[in-house]
Amino acid sequence: MSKTLPTDVQVAIVGGGIVGCATAYHLAKAGWSVALFERKKLTSGTTWHAAGLVSETQSVPVMTALAKYGLDLMESLEGETGQNTGFKRNGSLTVALNDARMEELRRKVDYAHGCGVRAEEISTQEAQERWPLLSTEGAKGAFWFPGDGYTNPIDTTMALAKGARMNGAQIFEDTKVERVVIEGGRAVGVETEAGLVRAEHVVNATGMWAREFGLGHGVQVPLHYTNHYYVVTDPIEGVTGDLPVLRVMDEYAYYKEDAGKLLIGCSEPNATPWMPKDGLPEHFEFDELPCDEEHLYPILEAAMERVPALAESGIRKFFNGPECFTSDSKHYLGPITDVTGLWVAAGFNSTGIQNGPGAGKALAEWIMNGQMTMDLTDVDSRRIVPALNSRSYTATKAAETLSHAYAMHWPYLRKPDARGLRRTPYYSHLRDAGAQFGSANGWERPLYFGRDMTDGFRREPWFDDWKAEHEALRTDLGMIDLTFGRFLVDGQDAEAQLQRVCGGNMAVAAGELVYTHMFNDHGGIEADVTVARLSPTRFMVMASAGAEPQTHRWLQTQLAGSGVSVVNVTSGEATLALMGPRSREFLETLTDADLSNEAFPFGSFQDLHVGHAPVRAQRITYVGELGWELHIPAEFAQQVYETIVSTPNAPRHCGGMSVDSCRIEKGFRHWGHDIGPHDSPVESGLTFACDFSTEFTGKEVIQRRKSEGAASRLLSFRLDDPNALVFGKEPILCDGKIVGRLTSASFGWTVGGAIGMGYVERPQGMSIKDMVGRSYHIMVAGQRINAIASQRPLYDPTNSRLERG
Repeated sequence: MSKTLPTDVQVAIVGGGIVGCATAYHLAKAGWSVALFERKKLTSGTTWHAAGLVSETQSVPVMTALAKYGLDLMESLEGETGQNTGFKRNGSLTVALNDARMEELRRKVDYAHGCGVRAEEISTQEAQERWPLLSTEGAKGAFWFPGDGYTNPIDTTMALAKGARMNGAQIFEDTKVERVVIEGGRAVGVETEAGLVRAEHVVNATGMWAREFGLGHGVQVPLHYTNHYYVVTDPIEGVTGDLPVLRVMDEYAYYKEDAGKLLIGCSEPNATPWMPKDGLPEHFEFDELPCDEEHLYPILEAAMERVPALAESGIRKFFNGPECFTSDSKHYLGPITDVTGLWVAAGFNSTGIQNGPGAGKALAEWIMNGQMTMDLTDVDSRRIVPALNSRSYTATKAAETLSHAYAMHWPYLRKPDARGLRRTPYYSHLRDAGAQFGSANGWERPLYFGRDMTDGFRREPWFDDWKAEHEALRTDLGMIDLTFGRFLVDGQDAEAQLQRVCGGNMAVAAGELVYTHMFNDHGGIEADVTVARLSPTRFMVMASAGAEPQTHRWLQTQLAGSGVSVVNVTSGEATLALMGPRSREFLETLTDADLSNEAFPFGSFQDLHVGHAPVRAQRITYVGELGWELHIPAEFAQQVYETIVSTPNAPRHCGGMSVDSCRIEKGFRHWGHDIGPHDSPVESGLTFACDFSTEFTGKEVIQRRKSEGAASRLLSFRLDDPNALVFGKEPILCDGKIVGRLTSASFGWTVGGAIGMGYVERPQGMSIKDMVGRSYHIMVAGQRINAIASQRPLYDPTNSRLERG
């Protein structure tokens, strides 16, 4: 293959696995000039040894849509390119061995139907008919996914590469990229062994090399590689080419036909990271790792019981190859905002073959359009927390991610490894008070206080602790560690620049708060924030802990070059929220400030003292009750906590579970669940936070949508059956037809049932009032549960409680 490099291209892609080739394919088909560089041979990293399983149903709807697209593309590539892919849509079968797995898979089937994917529960007898070698001993049931299958990873990648070349892409093997050329904070090309190629965009699709490649340019891509095993048997009679993929997740194994043999793969519960002493070997190409056969024995022993024919068959091949994993089980796709024009597509958690084609399409469209063409929030690379990239951390979390792949996917699952990195000043106090911690972007956050958390799909004993906290917030007084992301925006033009990016009116007096959103050019919500005006030139922008990195990067990119500075000061302040009907009465015992409605109205803040310590008290709420957020300089935070808890009639400790159940009752949206870059304030019912007398990004699009009428509407739902529980993503049915899905879900202790919010399609010409009056059901583990819909909050729709004096 020629080493005559182009002088310049629109996109340079580094990495010749399936993801890099899929990105090149989609860019080239759109007419863009592309050069792809692979240090060795195409597929020689981790692509070549993948098992090739492909499934339609993924964790979020947009990923499911992309997976379906990818499978359809694999099916059509041979006709387009003449290159066989080895793709077979034989379906997949999952066998459940216990009641909990049955519940999980029934909910998965509901979710699949909500995404338009075929799936059904079948009997164990039917499972055995579809997979004759299967023993159903101990099985509770089975589930059939007819659109799934498997493909040949090398052949599929070669077909994508051929398709890319047919459309003008240039692919260079044995051409190592030494560095990305960065000038003035922008990627402008790549330096290879054979020379420089200028480019407008550079894509890091280097797979398990992505972290090290990023670090070489001062960029953080937190992932690591693990040992990942499978075995291949000798030929077995009855293993035919039409055999579906079989998964027995309770035994951590999958089975795939492989030319008359069985390939048995493992997602073992005690996975281990691969830790090469001096980093990834320079010579690595189609390499295998040493195989610890004893590590596989427990899984193989169970496999011989599940597929008795294995007892008569030999093992032809024990295989161990590296796979890279991220700490949150989601890949990275999108821009690296520290370097303009640098992109990443990596960290596919052993699903690169399945998700690579769709990811290539999504990334190509993002590059060409300058913004997402679909809601990729779940995998958006801008969620990366740069500090969470030590090798020890990424290695530990990678092994944990693999270990949980086939474990039970409980609704309130807490992963235990490498915890405690980011702690608010109250952490030790809260731990001693009985906090059960969850984690958000590395922050330790109390979920609730009380007995140990147990897993299940029904009411667990600790639900009573959650209920008590919810009721304290509603009827008495609760205290919440509400420390979250905050960014100081400073400069002479701060008001004007924030007005440009925010939909609310930023021309408020110092001491006022503004709840507002930041929009993209299409009117989608890029950030959901509260802004405090500190002075004529200084603003504090506050976002949830989960949205901290995305909000920071949006502010950085939108205000770059404006003369206004953006500084992440999250670590400099901590927040305690006092919420509930007794909050004013209690806080008055700790300060000499006037907290009356007239002196301290809702939506304002004041600098005052609690005990001896200075705080910025903000009268605002995320639970729908009278209350204040106390924003405290970090060095004073513990003293304020101690003052509060030592005061007579101190508030009850409350965690994130009660905050979530209260906010859903109140209809408060959450960025990343209910709203995001592809959600408009028109559909989400948030136009009240827009001041259309001001000028802001996305205004014209939002006004046009408002005048045309929403195509869908975010509604609140309460289930009639008080025993049913929902956790999010459940389908919403109207007249027997799926019309949406829940975006947030919890239990409404005040309103007396499971609750949620979700977007519902609006029939043309139908008013929102008429939509609400229709008959709705929510699918819960295969059962239709009657649900009451509401456009207004389920709790305190007139806002009397949070604004009262």
